[in-house]
Amino acid sequence: MKVYINGKFHDRADARISVFDHGLLYGDGVFEGL
Repeated sequence: MKVYINGKFHDRADARISVFDHGLLYGDGVFEGL
């Protein structure tokens, strides 16, 4: 699988943060409960 990083396609293993990380995909941790 290829991923797009900084304007170029790379192998998935080259990504520093997994593109399948739940926090990255859905913004977990951005919202704070009251």
